[in-house]
Amino acid sequence: MGNLLATLSLLFLGLRGIAPDWLSITVANALVFGAAILFLHGIRRFYGLRIYWWPECLAAAISITVGACFFYVHDDVNARILIWSSTTGGFGLVGGMTLLKRAPARTALPQARIGAILTGSIFLLTGVLCFARAIYVYAYAPVTDLFAPSSANAILFACTGVGMVGWTFGFVLMTNEPAVLESLSALSAATSVSGVVAPPITLADAISTTVPESDVVQQVQRIVQSEMFCRAPRMAQFLTVTVERTLQGRAGELKEYALGRDVFQRGEDFDPRIDSIVRVEAQRLRRKLDEYYENSGKDDMVLIQIRAGSYVPFFTYRKISRQTQS
Repeated sequence: MGNLLATLSLLFLGLRGIAPDWLSITVANALVFGAAILFLHGIRRFYGLRIYWWPECLAAAISITVGACFFYVHDDVNARILIWSSTTGGFGLVGGMTLLKRAPARTALPQARIGAILTGSIFLLTGVLCFARAIYVYAYAPVTDLFAPSSANAILFACTGVGMVGWTFGFVLMTNEPAVLESLSALSAATSVSGVVAPPITLADAISTTVPESDVVQQVQRIVQSEMFCRAPRMAQFLTVTVERTLQGRAGELKEYALGRDVFQRGEDFDPRIDSIVRVEAQRLRRKLDEYYENSGKDDMVLIQIRAGSYVPFFTYRKISRQTQS
């Protein structure tokens, strides 16, 4: 959607002198801001970050309003360039810094890391160029027309075309990482279980499943051999089955009917709508895992968790505080 709005804005800008000024100037720049906001929110949603609509929309609305005043009230193309380029540059800088700051570790998702660094760098460079153009045109090389031949305009529109191709390629690298796709596929199998919708799946969830299989297997053995799970063999079997099938790429089989049949020996005529054994035991398993990690497993590095509304486990490393590291 961001690329679509950016393309439409360039189309409307190119109609300058043919289309009405409100379309080729005001609407065209509004589309630029809309594209920038969509890119920024897409980046934040991709990394599971909280989204705030009002600051960006307010900044865009103020910029459009003030810029329009410098067209309809007092025509000053250099002031419009200063205001609108600075706003676009601000969006580019924020998006770029977010991507670079949140880039996955090289050892976790190498392809996604390359895509994040490439795309973040392009957004960052775009932001810097927009600010540079705003200051250069307004203070050193005023123009009388937006498309007046100048080195600044040549650089801007050339970089815009290259940038759109570059960040699109970067987004493809980020979202086509095999580990991400496999992890999201496994987690998506549990987004709706018995009418319960699981929490949104984010890149953080996908990265979390890149804990090496050997570490996960060792952690499961450690848990099921603990005193707490030794006294609950059915819980140990429940956990073992869910982890094994997830590691085997069979997370899609972790449905209520299959678990009731395979773990709780309910038989082929098991009806989850009547018998809630799997849902009840899943709640107990989540509580037991929490209790385990609060007690005998408080120093374990690998965390195995099962999100509410799901039977698919995901695996993460325990975060070490600065104080513990020192």
